[in-house]
Amino acid sequence: MSRSSRIAVFAVFAALRAAQGQTTYAGITGSVSDPNGAVVPGAAIEATHLQTNYQYTATSNEVGVYTLSQLREGEYRLRARAAGFQEFLAQNIQLVARDIRRIDIQLRVGAVETVVEVTAGATLIETETARIGDSKGSAILASLPLNTRSLYNFLALSPGVVGAGGGQATRRFAGSRVNQSEQSIDGITVSNGFDGTQISPLVSYIGSYEEVRVDIPNNTADIGAVGQVTVISKSGGNQLHGLVGDYYVTPWFRARNPFSPQRGPGVNHAPSGQVEGPILLPRIYNGRNRSFFFF
Repeated sequence: MSRSSRIAVFAVFAALRAAQGQTTYAGITGSVSDPNGAVVPGAAIEATHLQTNYQYTATSNEVGVYTLSQLREGEYRLRARAAGFQEFLAQNIQLVARDIRRIDIQLRVGAVETVVEVTAGATLIETETARIGDSKGSAILASLPLNTRSLYNFLALSPGVVGAGGGQATRRFAGSRVNQSEQSIDGITVSNGFDGTQISPLVSYIGSYEEVRVDIPNNTADIGAVGQVTVISKSGGNQLHGLVGDYYVTPWFRARNPFSPQRGPGVNHAPSGQVEGPILLPRIYNGRNRSFFFF
């Protein structure tokens, strides 16, 4: 092998070794028991992602524990069935990116035609990990009263995130150094690997984000940095939706600096538009529950 070939092979393996796999998916875990607290093995567990109707299944093991992994963020419906027990149904389960949700299921003895329904809602405290996270969905990102569409200004609203200081544009996470942060979009890093500076123009397209999550100390094993910023892009679902808007900034909407006699000048417009839904080709292909687009 020539010297140049050896150098090329070494560079490839070095890059592969430096690469870190990250996941943006969530998970649901828990135990299945009967009214007396005894474990129920072999229970059929099914989670349905309501936006796309994707279904994820699992079976409780010999100690009654089940795990549903690699779940997209969004709203879910969880069902549990076992012979001789009433069906268990949990509605309105809200999952965010990298969320690990614990839902313990207690099955009641009775006819399988009877359904026991509960409402789960969103996670208030994540008990399965020791990390500290802050997640903001698309509705919050659109309604926060900021005069910019820059991701960095949104990060400053999370507890423990401050400017690096010293004229640097980066952020510090819970006292981290400037080189101890990482940013990713859909699991793909957009940091420069030196001081956490983003290297992609996509971080300025707030309107295309479904969620922005900030995780600080005690992150999971797939995260090597003290501070992790996870951006999730929007994606389509079974319903066709469209949106046209303009992020309008005017001096009349600005708060006046108490040490200034008047508000800051300047009028800014940030027009935007989006459309999403299932891929439909008349008489050729129906993408409902299978294929979707977002533009």
